[in-house]
Amino acid sequence: MFAPSSQGGPFRQGEILSDVVQVRLLVESLTADQDAELEFEEETHPFVVVLTQDCDLDWDFTSRASETDENKRQNKLVPNILLGELFPESVIRPRIGRNLDRVKSKQEFRYHYIPAVPLECDLAGEGIEPLIVDFKRVLTVPCEEIYHRLNFGIRRRTLIQGLHMQDLSNRFAHYASRVGLPEEGTRPTLVIPGSAPVGAKGEPGFLQRLARGLSFKSLKPPE
Repeated sequence: MFAPSSQGGPFRQGEILSDVVQVRLLVESLTADQDAELEFEEETHPFVVVLTQDCDLDWDFTSRASETDENKRQNKLVPNILLGELFPESVIRPRIGRNLDRVKSKQEFRYHYIPAVPLECDLAGEGIEPLIVDFKRVLTVPCEEIYHRLNFGIRRRTLIQGLHMQDLSNRFAHYASRVGLPEEGTRPTLVIPGSAPVGAKGEPGFLQRLARGLSFKSLKPPE
């Protein structure tokens, strides 16, 4: 399931990093005075997992090192790397409580459980306790900055491999692409000639009927 991270080369999708620093602007320092000095703060994330796809990461890394045509180079660069925040099981347990069992069995779309990483699969040789990805807690760090910070504290640790990495990627995509439906009673009424109003009280709307598993053929045409 795991392999030690590479000491060089591009970051990989499914790679776990530790001690990642995120620089954020302090909103309080934004004022109407354009000459006022902006203030920033640093937040260190103990563990994150790379969510940007391998192909984009590889093109970015290669173009930074060898591409001489500036237009082609800019077309291949990844300005920011997308990261998912990871929490040790012992840290996140109080937050999600009894739902932890559902998280481990993949019944909670927001979270993804990652088992403990053995010593031999950790580039740092320390091993990592079980971690949980919170897909609601994603962040970005400028690509050039995060590579540079490898010399100043960020550590490459382990790489989630094969079907396990694909499972992580698919579950994140599923969470990110979900569509929220409005609460019952807040949907505007749409009248289609020859049929009941969509969303009208007492008559389930189109989306509700689809959500109940009905096929298009089961929707009666207007008489």
